[in-house]
Amino acid sequence: MSSTPQKSAIVQQRRLLFACVTVAFGSMLFGYDSGVMGAAIVLPSFDLKFGLEGSALQIAKVGSNVTSYLTAGSITIAPFAGLMAYYLGRRTTLVMSALCLLIGSIVQVTAGSVHQLYGARCKSAYRPLSPPIPQGLIFFPFLFSVVAGLGVGGSLQMIGMYISEITPPKLRGHAVTLVMVMIYVGSLFSYWISFGTTRHLPLTSDAQWRILFGFQVLLSGLFLIGLMFVPESPRYQAVQQVNAEKKLREQGLPIPPRFPGSARRSDSEKVLDEKTDNNSSDAASTLSHGAAETVPFHPSYASVLFPSRKLADASPAIATLAYIRDLPATDSSVKAEMAEIYAQIDELAAEREKESMLKSAMKPANLKRFLIVIFCGTWQSWSGITALIYYAGTVFASLGLSSTNVSLLAGGIYSVVTLCSATLAALWGISMWGRIRGAQTAGLLLAIIFFTIAAISATHPVNPLSPTVTAASIVTVVLIYFVGIIVTLVLGPILYVYPTEIFPMGLREAGQAVSLMATWVHAFLGAKYITIGMAAIGWKFWLVFGCTNAVCLIIYGFCPETSGKTIEEIDILFGGVSAEERDAHVQERLREAKVSVQAPTTV
Repeated sequence: MSSTPQKSAIVQQRRLLFACVTVAFGSMLFGYDSGVMGAAIVLPSFDLKFGLEGSALQIAKVGSNVTSYLTAGSITIAPFAGLMAYYLGRRTTLVMSALCLLIGSIVQVTAGSVHQLYGARCKSAYRPLSPPIPQGLIFFPFLFSVVAGLGVGGSLQMIGMYISEITPPKLRGHAVTLVMVMIYVGSLFSYWISFGTTRHLPLTSDAQWRILFGFQVLLSGLFLIGLMFVPESPRYQAVQQVNAEKKLREQGLPIPPRFPGSARRSDSEKVLDEKTDNNSSDAASTLSHGAAETVPFHPSYASVLFPSRKLADASPAIATLAYIRDLPATDSSVKAEMAEIYAQIDELAAEREKESMLKSAMKPANLKRFLIVIFCGTWQSWSGITALIYYAGTVFASLGLSSTNVSLLAGGIYSVVTLCSATLAALWGISMWGRIRGAQTAGLLLAIIFFTIAAISATHPVNPLSPTVTAASIVTVVLIYFVGIIVTLVLGPILYVYPTEIFPMGLREAGQAVSLMATWVHAFLGAKYITIGMAAIGWKFWLVFGCTNAVCLIIYGFCPETSGKTIEEIDILFGGVSAEERDAHVQERLREAKVSVQAPTTV
């Protein structure tokens, strides 16, 4: 069967675009939350409310407590995110995360809640508030701040995994990079809203920081509503289909077909076992013999968004894939893509019959994947970008921009610069230089820049009492902008995309759980100790970022290049299966689907 005539690019991808943008909107909440903490701790009203005073080290400890506590919920949810994705699905997990975000945000911004919350977070470092807050009242809002953290942690990596599963290889890097764009959109909102409140509201007004936290309620609500119109991942549905087939087979019940117009699975499997001729047309005629059924396939908007829990006469996975691609389910390109997906899932199902998931995860090919995602989470947090996401205002103040308005303005300009570079990365950058070469080049440039900042800061120390902005301060601020450009244009997108695409379907949930844990543990450590380190050892802390990038760019060279390859083809790169075995399995599924085309070329 020939493929359906091509529509214009935008029209053809409109459903894919809507799903990617809607799901990526959740990452804007992470960017906003991260930025809003860094913006709030330099507001005079916030300092006044919570008694922020003392030495630079004491203030740094308080700020780190305020910023890092929300990540506690994210770390808590990380081990369970993969289980939720496996048993509940990608979409349901995202909906639950959005609910946690909404509930946590509402409770925090409710009258008195934010006061109690930050009193609890900062009690050990601030002078006692007057009057003291009862311990019972402190725990309740703190609990809901952790609930909000559950939402952030549960959604961030799930967003990348979902997008990577619904996007074709040529667009996957661009689509997943959209997550990074939305993070910086959220950061931009936080700094410019904060700058606006300092310009137009009294310095002692609680509305300065309450407006910041209240805006998160609106974003969470929009995210939750948008998810109602996003379909489940077809790859997840395919896994569920294979699991259901196993149960039906054990019970001796007939197995519905996977493809429209094909035989039931029990009949087609028998045919494939008996068939030795690889001619696709002969196989197709044999498949259509006997008990074969022609299945009407007209996936509607409602049927894809709200599929029946029961196993239908044909796979809901192909219905969803056809819906996202905006093509008929009988289109040969849809069938070919689905055949490759089923081939990998069937391989993993057969493997799972012989060994447990834990034993499979400990194989050299899979163990390498787990080590890579841990490494990516470490490099991402300690490349220097964590300091700028959470503490841009504080960093600029430490470099000589001591005025509140000036430091917030510098942070706002920084958010615009990083948003522009992240947008360029989403449009063309990540595919232009590949995953490995791009990350290594970025790591080298970052190492040079951070060593330069350390040298300038050591030879031209900042006088915090001087209102004058020195030439050395201007140079270091410009270098920080270059750090933001390099990270958001090259390194950040690569380190976010790479972990979402290297795991096979049978280990994707476990892989994302490990990736999520590594990312949030290091994000917590960075949020907790970066400003403390800067206050304690000054310019020497910039050497930490320089050395981290220098070491990591060398290690990353041992990772395989994945640009332009399907998730199933990447499995071959890691040695999970040979190219010959995969090609044979794909050809079987193509014959089952009655598609007389060659399988996608593998490496």
